[in-house]
Amino acid sequence: MLSYNPVWVNIDLPTKRLEVHRECAHTNQMCETPYKGVGKLKRDGGWIRFRNAEVAIQRLKEEYDQYECLIHCK
Repeated sequence: MLSYNPVWVNIDLPTKRLEVHRECAHTNQMCETPYKGVGKLKRDGGWIRFRNAEVAIQRLKEEYDQYECLIHCK
């Protein structure tokens, strides 16, 4: 059974980089901008919430296999 420890993933489309975050200073300061969404993707990416890190990494590997993936908060 998968745990429910939500994480946010910062998807940065221009740099092809993904960062997985638990609650931290970065998630506390995230905000929507004209080019980056919160809860949705925009032109340059966005912050997407997942049930846990395992689910996030699995899905990201499928959809963004050419992107660098970093685990920011452990």
